[in-house]
Formats: sequence, structure tokens, C-alpha cells
Amino acid sequence: MLDFALDKKLWEKVRNSDEFAWHRKEIKELYEKAFTVEPRAHSAEEILNNNDNGLWRLQFDHLQSAALMALIYPENEEYYNNLLKIVWAYLNEYAWAPLGHYTEYYYGKTPKDFDNGLIDIFAASAGFALAEVKNLFKDRFPRLLQDRISHEIKRHIIDPYKTRKFFWESHDNNWTAVCAGAVGGTLIYEDPDAFFENQERLHKSMECYLASYKNDGMCVEGVGYWYFGFGFFASYAMLEREITNGEVDWFKNPKIKEISKFLQKTFLLKDVLVTFSDSSVKQKYFIGLHQMLRTVYGDEIERLPKELGQVVYDNTHFNFALRSVIYHSEDNFTDKMAINITYSVEDSAYLIKRTDNYGFACKGGNNGESHNHIDVGTFIIARNGKQIICDIGAGPYEDGYHTDRRYTFFHPSAYAHNLPILDGITEDGIRRDDVIVHYDWDNEIATMDIKAGYGVDFINSLQRSFDFEDSKITLTDKFYLTKDVEKIERFISLIEPKIEGSVAVIDDVSLVNAYGIAPKISVKEVKAHIGGAHNVYMLDYILPKEQKEFTIEFKM
Repeated sequence: MLDFALDKKLWEKVRNSDEFAWHRKEIKELYEKAFTVEPRAHSAEEILNNNDNGLWRLQFDHLQSAALMALIYPENEEYYNNLLKIVWAYLNEYAWAPLGHYTEYYYGKTPKDFDNGLIDIFAASAGFALAEVKNLFKDRFPRLLQDRISHEIKRHIIDPYKTRKFFWESHDNNWTAVCAGAVGGTLIYEDPDAFFENQERLHKSMECYLASYKNDGMCVEGVGYWYFGFGFFASYAMLEREITNGEVDWFKNPKIKEISKFLQKTFLLKDVLVTFSDSSVKQKYFIGLHQMLRTVYGDEIERLPKELGQVVYDNTHFNFALRSVIYHSEDNFTDKMAINITYSVEDSAYLIKRTDNYGFACKGGNNGESHNHIDVGTFIIARNGKQIICDIGAGPYEDGYHTDRRYTFFHPSAYAHNLPILDGITEDGIRRDDVIVHYDWDNEIATMDIKAGYGVDFINSLQRSFDFEDSKITLTDKFYLTKDVEKIERFISLIEPKIEGSVAVIDDVSLVNAYGIAPKISVKEVKAHIGGAHNVYMLDYILPKEQKEFTIEFKM
């Protein structure tokens, strides 16, 4: 599999060509950072006292950086010896899944139930990575090491998969794609007979994952989870296409082509992405996935700016890093993003506009989506390389963040989104009717009714509209209520606003309302899922109870 990745001329080019200088720099930096800590297997005490993923994430960095450095510089004994150390460390682990995933996803498990046959996203990824590393170094690894790799893959991945069922096999989010894709890839390398015996089972899992997407290909989990889940799916699909000599080709499915185009639709500006759901504000894109998809679909996948992509990532997976190198082509990049583009996707209820003056996105949907935030009707305005009116994305994955206590955390709650608050009541986390964003192409107006987000009897309708012009966006909310209540219009920014009378100025965008209402400003320091701590500024416009409509202009 991936026989072209075994070509020494490819790695000679990576080693010597200027076009790969970027790759060499990022890989070397990750290598030097990771190997300040010696690779080793974890003790039982470490595993039981660390109910998180940190111990395993460092191993990802060790493996991806050492393997790539040893491929690029085959004569360098340090890189090869450190690769051997991290491979042996994996082989000497009792289990490849962190304890946190036993307690969180396999309810009621206690440390005494620690199970070395559990296949989660970490274990599956480890098996897949070791299978690919073994294949890449099959002419260099001693036979004893190759046999031990196969033995441990069989013990941790192949035998458990053959004899057990896992919850993620019929799930509808990124876990299914990551686990099934990694298991499928591992079987293709290590046990092709077992792969074909389980091919239908793997296909059913992938179909469950793909069912989480509508035909427009939008990923409601957020950009990062598209990278993660679809990245493993695409890696698996490429291998399956190869082992079946093209008889099975997932990429011929029109829906998968649309999913492949998701990334290009999420750019608001050249350097700003849509951050709905559990996304990261500082997210860059995996160039490996982007470049691999361009080998399949060509220019139907837009060229993207090189500086916004990454070759390797801290705490991520070998298959992405490898594919960043082996599928690389300078033809995949551009200095200029396409502008004056509008994506209106009614199935997933997203509207995304990219103009030469601003970027805009809003969403409808429902409050029961995977990795859901309470955000039906929220929106983003981007300008000057930053979000002005923002969606702050995912918060830290603290204990309880993925449980029924989720909306007690600020980031996924309604309080962190650009939504009205009526009589002290916000949208809630209950799934109701899907809200569609309707876009009038002739008049440049988007409309939706977001009453379903609230679930209270006194709202007959809450109509939100956006009117787009070259130098401003006008938001209008119309309240059709059975009683007069206090209304608060909330807007969120990571930039401290300046108040000039009733006008708020954020960066160079002025928020102007015709009612003479000055916003009340509050600030909250929060931590992001990725990117450290920052201040969140909440601008609250408090409306009189009798007011039936609110209009505000965002002037640029």
C-alpha cells in the first residue's frame, strides 16, 4: 500500500528540494520539542492517576516526528534510534487507549476493569500508525521488531475487532470515521484476508458516519472534526481503492465530493475560518488532507493559502503528517482566495459569504447537533484578518463538557452566542424543528425564524434577517410575542469595543442602531480549547418591553 511512498527518490527530493523546506522546518521543530522528553511506556500508576489524554498525545508527536525525520534523513542514526525507542514504547504499553475514554465512553468502568482490548480513537490511530510505519521501514526494521509490531497490533486491534462490537461502529460522528477508518487501514496492511472478511462491516460503519452529513457536505461538528473524521475516512478510502484495484471507490459518490469541498466553504477571509460548534478559533488546515483530495478531484477542490496550513500538528496523528509530505505539490496553493462567493446550503442551514470587504456566516439548524452549541440563528462578521462579531468556538474539554452538564459551560451555552435573550430566557439545548436560512439572491437578504430554539409559549415567531451591502450588513429582529417582555440583543467579540454615545466601534466596524440604545458591556476571561486564555466582550442592547423590532447596522 502507498508503494510510491517507498520510493527513495521521493525522500531524496523531500530532503534536498527548496519546495520541501517548509516541511523539513515544521517536522524538525516538532521533533526537537517532542524529544525533550524520552519516549517510554507508561507505568500503571501514571495511567491510573492521569484521567486525560496527555500521556498519549506526546507519543503521537514522538512517532510522527521521528518517523518522518528518519525517512527524510536515512543516514542519521539519532532519528532512527529515537524512532525505535518510541515504537518499542508503544509495544510495551498495556493498553493503547487512555483511562479517560474508559470512564467517559464505557460507562461505569473502574480502573480494575482497564481493558487492553478497548478500541477507541487513540488505540485505533496507534494501530494504524504502527502498521504504516512498519510498511515504510520494512527494509530497515529488524525482523524481531516487525514481528512484535504485528503481534501487538493483533492483540490490541485485530483480535478485539474480530470478536467484539464497539459503540462507535453505529455512531454518527467523527469517532466512527476515525476508529473504523484506522481499523480498516490497519487490516489492509496487516491482515488483508481479515479486511475482506470484515469489509461489509466497515462499510456499514462508514455509512453511519456519512449519514451525519446532509447532501450539501457541511460538517455541523465544526472544522476540526471535519479534518479529524473525514481525514481518517479519506485515508482509509484511498487505501481501499488501492487494494481493490479501483472496484471500491468511495470518491465517486457525489455526497463525498461535496464533503470534500467543505473546507473551502468555511473560509470567511483568507485567514479566518467559520468557528461554529466545537471549532478552534486558531485552527489551521491539514495540508495532507487538502492535497490528497486534490489528487482525487483536481481543481474542484480550491487551492488554499500555504501559510494557513500545517504539515504536522502537536498531539495529532501520523497518517495526516505522512500525507502532508507524500501528496505535496506546489500547485495546491494560492496567494489569493476566491472572493465574492456566497454558499447558501439549506440542508445544513448555513450561509457563508466572502466579499472583498468582509466575510460573513450564519447558521440555522437545531440545538441537537453533534458537538452542539446553543446557537440557532447566530452569526459571524469577519474583517481585517479577524472575527469582529465572533463565535468563540470550543471551550476546554473539562470534566463534564461532553455530558448532560454541557450547557453549564460558557462556550457551548447560548450566553456565548449572538442571540436575543427574552424575559431572561435564552435558547436551550433541546432539539426541535430545523431552522432553514433562506437566501434571496436577487435582493441580497437572508432570513430565518429562530423561535424553535427557545421552546417557550409566548413566542409566536422570531424573525431574523440580514441585508447585505458592499459596506455594511443590517440585522433586523422582529418579535411576534403574546406578551411584552424585556429583550436583550447580545453580540460577542474578542476585541474590546469602544463606545461613542450609542455607537459601539469594534476594530473599524461601527455598530449603529436607530433607537439611541447604548450597549451594556461585560467582559469574561475564558480559556479556549486550543489557544490559551482570552477576554470575551459581551455587548447587550436592552430593549424596552413594548419594542417589537430591533435593527442594527454593522458599518465598515
